[in-house]
Parts: sequence; structure tokens; C-alpha cells
Amino acid sequence: MDQEHAVQTTGTTDSPAPATPGDALRALPAEAAGRGTRFVSAQAMQARLFSVYDAAAAAEDALALVQDQLTLTLNRSYYEADEIEQMAQQLDTLLALDTVQDTRVELVADE
Repeated sequence: MDQEHAVQTTGTTDSPAPATPGDALRALPAEAAGRGTRFVSAQAMQARLFSVYDAAAAAEDALALVQDQLTLTLNRSYYEADEIEQMAQQLDTLLALDTVQDTRVELVADE
């Protein structure tokens, strides 16, 4: 694991806005590959997590996930694509579940 080749990015890209907060995280490995490495620096992960923080705040569990991951970045040097994919899937799932629950509450309130 060659940590000195970990990519650092600021979280900004020239590509269109991601469809979901998870997609914003999923873009990191592709950006790293474009720079010739498979590693994403903890700083790049931290910046991307901050970029999805507001969206994650829509669901308590999603916000807790992002906050936990931000804390973990303090003790990490780099991330690999599979870790990022798992985190992105979990974030999108938590946000989707919250949306479904909100819809159910609205439907019950309309009755």
C-alpha cells in the first residue's frame, strides 16, 4: 500500500453535479485513477464528506454516518475504492429510507 501516492483533491471537478450524495463520494476513486493511483487521501475524503454534509442532514442516520466518517478521517492516510463504494451505498440507502418514511407520514396526514 503505497501511501505517498494517495491523491489529494479539494472536492471540485469539472463534471456535472452528482445525482446523489453517494455519487459525489463514488467520483473520488475515478478522480484518483485519472491521476494514476488507486488511493484517495483522507483529506480528499474529508473534503468530499463536507460537501455532502448538508444533504446528509436531511436524515438523522445519514448525518450520523457522515459525522462518524469525518471523525475517522483524522486517523487515516488514505481510502480505497471498495471502502468508498460501501460508504456511498450506505449513505444513499439511509437518505432513500428517510424519504420513504417522510412520504408515508405525509400520506397518513392527508387521510
